[in-house]
Amino acid sequence: MNRTLDCGIVGCGIAGTAAALMLAGQGHRVTLFEQTDHVGPVGAGVLLQPSGQRVLAEMGLLDALLPKVEPIDQIHAVTETGRDLVRLQYGEFHPGVTGAGLHRGDLFSLLHGQLESAGVRLMLDTKIVRLRDIEHRPTAVDARGQSHGPFDLVIAANGSRSVLRESAGLHAHVIEYDYGALWTVADVAPVRRQLFQIAHGTQQLMGLLPVGGGRCSLFWGMHRNAIDALHRRGFGRWRDDVLRLAPIAEPLLDRIRSFDATRFVTYRHVHLRRSWRGNVVFIGDAVHAMSPHLGQGVNLALQDAQSLSLAIREETSVQTAFRRHSLNRRWSIAYYAGVTAFLTPFFQSNSRLLGIGRNLALPVLCRCRPTRRMMLRTLCGKDAGQMPINPAAHVP
Repeated sequence: MNRTLDCGIVGCGIAGTAAALMLAGQGHRVTLFEQTDHVGPVGAGVLLQPSGQRVLAEMGLLDALLPKVEPIDQIHAVTETGRDLVRLQYGEFHPGVTGAGLHRGDLFSLLHGQLESAGVRLMLDTKIVRLRDIEHRPTAVDARGQSHGPFDLVIAANGSRSVLRESAGLHAHVIEYDYGALWTVADVAPVRRQLFQIAHGTQQLMGLLPVGGGRCSLFWGMHRNAIDALHRRGFGRWRDDVLRLAPIAEPLLDRIRSFDATRFVTYRHVHLRRSWRGNVVFIGDAVHAMSPHLGQGVNLALQDAQSLSLAIREETSVQTAFRRHSLNRRWSIAYYAGVTAFLTPFFQSNSRLLGIGRNLALPVLCRCRPTRRMMLRTLCGKDAGQMPINPAAHVP
């Protein structure tokens, strides 16, 4: 676009912060709204796939992040008896390619640290609850009733529970999953260079992801209604449950003493048939939240931000840019949303039969060349391109 735009972005997560940096880099005036009164490096471990690495590389930020990550060579999942369910090695997709395990806070700190030098105006303690005049120059209204703007465009990147969809006249199809995960991070890594998971039926799921710096993230899948009973039973009983399924986790659990070091998160699936209206567009979890079983959330958020910023740069109007971005992302998002929604009950649900079916089918699918190739492409990112990213080359 051959003019400078006033851009309002709601949400200081990965999608919103990345979009702010990209648009500021094009010379636009960017205001970034965050509802909390401070921001900092929080969160669990995430898996940065080659698709997400590619976006950060094109932003010029990947090299600064790589010393903090753990190169991930493979995804390895087994049953409670040790039988392989899935073993996918990144190098089969493209020589030299790996995933990158990292703490979400490290990625956030990298992006957030660039905001001031990029000229982004950050407004903390400003919860945007409503949008006005979305068809022309939108105005954002905060919880105190104060108006901000008007803007040439507003990007809503404020997560799966975004209240702004209603302001934009967009209906979201939302599914609240019955299952979630208890997670923690500790300064020890029982596994290295792999995401390791153990599944016992569909009601017990444990995962270990090394996240760089000798740290590891542990997650324990469980029913959302069971968390209170778990706390009543006590930390020691939960620790025993985990170790019965996964003795390999003992060094990590030895580093934590109570549930104070853990956090329980729930999953939800959000689908919007349309991601924009007027001069307002939704990106990230605000438009396509999914369960984390494919490990694509951060990567899709980065790709959303890049797709949108490129469309704004190349199109002549805001709404044609939004239309181009929507068309560009439609099929990739639909694919990952569909696969995630299909697979989630096979790993976390109340169905014993689905667990049996998973244990029978997944090993066979992994051995079949066409389906194995499809699984690798899904893992690495359907839009990953041919640029090999190799964190191992950067990490001693």
